[in-house]
Amino acid sequence: MARQRSKPSRRKSGRRRGNGDNNTLWYFAIAVCLGLVIGVAIVSQRLITAGHVDDKTLCHSGGPLNATVILLDLTDPLSATQQARLKSILGNEVAGSSVDTMIAIGVVSEDPAKWGARFAKCKPATGEDANGLYENPTIIAERYTREFTFPIQNTLHSMLTGESENQSPIMEALQSLISETPDFSKAMGHRKIIIVSDMLQHSDNLSFYRGQGWDFFAKQNGSQRLAGNLSGVIVEILRIPRTGGKTPSAEITEDFWARYFDRQGSRPPSVSSLGDL
Repeated sequence: MARQRSKPSRRKSGRRRGNGDNNTLWYFAIAVCLGLVIGVAIVSQRLITAGHVDDKTLCHSGGPLNATVILLDLTDPLSATQQARLKSILGNEVAGSSVDTMIAIGVVSEDPAKWGARFAKCKPATGEDANGLYENPTIIAERYTREFTFPIQNTLHSMLTGESENQSPIMEALQSLISETPDFSKAMGHRKIIIVSDMLQHSDNLSFYRGQGWDFFAKQNGSQRLAGNLSGVIVEILRIPRTGGKTPSAEITEDFWARYFDRQGSRPPSVSSLGDL
């Protein structure tokens, strides 16, 4: 009688287990790829949103990072030498400013209609610092020149070619310029005021030429009218030299402006001379 052979036991196939492992790896790879795609989409959308530029102010979404306000007191015209130096100083100031710095320019005038921001725009990206991911460098460079550089140059030129005036309402023109500078108080970085002037206040409210200083201003309740809106602001004064017997005393001038900026909340001003020799 033939011996009955026992059936060999089937070995568990490693192929099926291998297929399972491979499928798991494929599922994991697909999930990772989908995650990357979604992540890139989210980041790209955020970059596009952050790259949105306001057509009027040229500021990116969220407003200006920094703010620099420039007040020009040209009620007495500058000499050719002073004009050239002023253009160089302001040119360097703008060139050294970061993208999204609000640059506002105003003028001191006896005509209140001329007060306020004659130019107010954020410095946009240039062709060199444009983000190639969502910005066209050539278009950005053209916009920088057309909508930022040329308007600043034209504004400054029109101011410098103005005629002399009878009054210099410096503090009035300054407050008007600040109030018309978009988001000046909201800038998260530095806030700076550059005043190009002889600092000889002369208006109906107060005149150094009439011997009216801080004491007179306070008695007229002038100090109570101050806005106090320059907290933490950096103030740089580019002094235009004035000489002559009719020039108000330095004691009145220095005392008034020291108290004025202190009450307005700014840092103590730094002073340098524009020079004329």
